[in-house]
Amino acid sequence: MKFSSLLTLKRLLPLLIIAGGLVVFAMLTATAPGSPAVPVQERSWLVDAIKVRPQQLAPTLTLYGQIETPALVKPAAPSKSRVTTISVREGDAISTGQLLLALDERDFKPRLVQAEAKAEELRALIDSERLRFRNDQIAIKHEQSILQLQQSSVERAKKLKRQKLGSTAALEEAQEALKRQQLAYRSRKLAVDDHGARLQQLKAKLAHAEADVELAALNLERSWVIAPFDGFVEKLSVASGDQVNEGQVLLTLYPSDQLELRAKIPAAFQHEIQHALVAGSPLMAVAEYAGARLQLQMDRLSGKADSRGIDALFRIQDGQQWLRLGATVSLTLQRPAQDDVIPLPYPAIYDNNRVFRIIDRRLQAIDVQILGEYQRDNQSWLLVQSEDLQAGDEIITTQLPGAVSGLKVDVK
Repeated sequence: MKFSSLLTLKRLLPLLIIAGGLVVFAMLTATAPGSPAVPVQERSWLVDAIKVRPQQLAPTLTLYGQIETPALVKPAAPSKSRVTTISVREGDAISTGQLLLALDERDFKPRLVQAEAKAEELRALIDSERLRFRNDQIAIKHEQSILQLQQSSVERAKKLKRQKLGSTAALEEAQEALKRQQLAYRSRKLAVDDHGARLQQLKAKLAHAEADVELAALNLERSWVIAPFDGFVEKLSVASGDQVNEGQVLLTLYPSDQLELRAKIPAAFQHEIQHALVAGSPLMAVAEYAGARLQLQMDRLSGKADSRGIDALFRIQDGQQWLRLGATVSLTLQRPAQDDVIPLPYPAIYDNNRVFRIIDRRLQAIDVQILGEYQRDNQSWLLVQSEDLQAGDEIITTQLPGAVSGLKVDVK
């Protein structure tokens, strides 16, 4: 029995020791001295800032446009023929007077020869008519004299018959001769009177023939496509040896000095741009293309607008030698200058229409109106306006996550 009690005590001893240790730890913890409370300090954010300086500046507007031309030329075949010569390829630069394409001359020269021959024939007929008119003028005087003699002969035959010295047959013969002469005289007089109408008819036919000559000569000339300006070949529509029909386009070309850039002006800026053009203010723009700097000036606005805005057409003043028809160009338009605007870097703008002013090391939100971009030190800034901003105010230029009014900041 004693042995069993001793065994139970040995088993409980470790548990008693652990329990005693826990009691001692609890007493020590409860009687330990308390640590002093650490005061909570408000965090201050380190930011960059810029002072407000209102001034007169011209905002810019980034546009995207395409190169086009109002002088696109499309030479066509003057009549049915065959292509014999093509001396250029698509994209080639051309110079004034250069032969670009030729059609078969044998389709045009015979028509010119025929038209010239017809005109020459009519000129000869006009000369013949004038000669005949002069002859008729002389002949009608003789016809009139003969008519008078025939009338006298009839009068004598009547007188002799009344005196019973002449026969009835002689009188009838004289009267018949008189009628024949009267008919001959009238025919000659009609020829003289009709001269003007016949001559006018021949002249009209000659004018028609001469017009055919000019048309045939023009078609022969147009069978050679000669470059009318310095420019580029935009497209070839035929190949050497092709059979072409009248009016078929042979190639397309355009002058290098009549390129324009068409870009869409957003509706929000449409009225501003229209007023500037009416006032005669030059609206300049610059663009970068193919590593070259382009100088442009707005020439006019399109005659049609839509809900998105209106197309503007820019005249290219410098750098057009680098451009090709259809090229897409990004340009920066210099808008009319405005007063009391404030240039700010992009990080100063929050939620597209808000900035934060620093007052006594704390932020204050200010709503602003974005007027557009502004190029400064080869960087894009934004121009803003607000009646709540005054000269000398400090605006933070650091993007703070969760920035709100009242946030404490320190300027670097």
